[in-house]
Amino acid sequence: MKLNNASLLRRLLKDSRGQSAVMITVSMIAFIGIAGVATDLGHAYYARQQLQASANSAALAGAAVMPNLTAAAANVTLYSAMAGEKNAVSSMQNVVATPTFYCATTLTTNFGLGCATVSGYTNGVNAVKVVQTATVPLWFGGMFHVPAFNIGATATASMAGGPNEPWNIAIILDTTSSMTASDPNGLQCSGTQESCALLGVQAMLNLMYPCPAGDTCTTAGLTPVDSVSLFVFPPVLTSQAKDYYACPSTIPTTIEPYTFQNVTTGTLSNGLLNLPVTYTYQVVPTPLGTTGNTVAAFAYDYKLTEMATSLNTGSQTVKAAGAGATGCTPGIQAKGGEGTYYAQAIYAAQTALVAEQASFPGSQNAMIILGDGDMNASSSELKAQTGTMNGTGSGSNKNSYAYPSVLGQCGQAILAAEAVATAPNGNGKAGTRVYTVGYGAQNSGCSTDTTYSAYKGVTPCTTLSDMASSPGYFFSDDGNGCKSTNQLNFTKLTQMFQAIARTLTTARLIPNGTT
Repeated sequence: MKLNNASLLRRLLKDSRGQSAVMITVSMIAFIGIAGVATDLGHAYYARQQLQASANSAALAGAAVMPNLTAAAANVTLYSAMAGEKNAVSSMQNVVATPTFYCATTLTTNFGLGCATVSGYTNGVNAVKVVQTATVPLWFGGMFHVPAFNIGATATASMAGGPNEPWNIAIILDTTSSMTASDPNGLQCSGTQESCALLGVQAMLNLMYPCPAGDTCTTAGLTPVDSVSLFVFPPVLTSQAKDYYACPSTIPTTIEPYTFQNVTTGTLSNGLLNLPVTYTYQVVPTPLGTTGNTVAAFAYDYKLTEMATSLNTGSQTVKAAGAGATGCTPGIQAKGGEGTYYAQAIYAAQTALVAEQASFPGSQNAMIILGDGDMNASSSELKAQTGTMNGTGSGSNKNSYAYPSVLGQCGQAILAAEAVATAPNGNGKAGTRVYTVGYGAQNSGCSTDTTYSAYKGVTPCTTLSDMASSPGYFFSDDGNGCKSTNQLNFTKLTQMFQAIARTLTTARLIPNGTT
């Protein structure tokens, strides 16, 4: 009996049937586990890449509006991967984006990007670091008691500034009678609207780079970095243009109508639609003489050096902008005398920009136009030395709104801005970039465009918006309900001009850990 039991036990031990099924089952569990781990790792890696991309976007978006840290923090959130924001990702949970603003001295030393003064920051700011953290739920990790991964990503960006391409900048200021009024409620400044506009110009000049690093910007013959010229409308006598930056103080006494040399045979190319040489829109630098070439070179002496933190009070440009030394004129003043008409001033500024760019082929052109957008010059304020103005008289052109015309004046301004923005320049650069700044612009007006216009029924607000080369280049103070939907963060003129200055350079990603 015992021998039989032993024999049975030996047979059972030798019988391998069913073992392969067990081994296969165990192996499959292992393979499934390995595949699950690989899948989860791939899922987590992809999520990490998405988190990094959104951190890059958030850092750039924040840096683009610095040193306005409130707007910068809002942009970081808006372009983060947090739930409900522009780069939100459904596969990530508990996303937190944290910006840190600081002054990176490396950027100042190597690239000339100074640290902007901001309350609460002893050394100022010129960079933002964005740290994002998130949780990534795993599909198979629970099998190994790892239900989720915690991931993080960091991106750092410098604010706009530092090295940039050279720019020629024409600033066109409204000096009609509406600009003589005090700023409504003192929201922009305590003076006239013209003086408030000049504060914006001063703020912009402070952020510009007039000449190469290491040079003295009052040295003649330099190749400028950012050169500037100031224009006004209505035009003034060429001989009196210098009065806007005189020491001691004087103010031009004569305001001239918008005058065209010959409407009958004039074209934009032959110069006969320009002002007579005795009148000018360009007030600083002073145009060259009263005959022949009336276009002046732009100026780059508005700061003494590239990194100067204050304006050069001896500069004609700075004096005209109202920041000259004691005893100088308070700057460009609104004299009124004529209504508003933009088109001819735009073409005049473009002529000056093209001439400046020809002298410095590597440069780019920009035009900044400030006003309320309502064009209403009367037939007595738009004059033809020879021929009959379109939109007047009884001939075939009495209903014509073609430039120059007393009809469709807002539409003519839009066409003029579009023309200079797309004009070829032969230097391999894009056309003139046009910025517009609405100051007290309204949502009704442009009465000359009611019936006859290339843009029939436009308003002052939409006119300024359409004149800008891009929606992001239109700013408005919302003084009379005119809002710039792309630049809602800026309602003060100083902020707008500073923002424009920063768009001439761009924010950029920099290595994490840059100090």
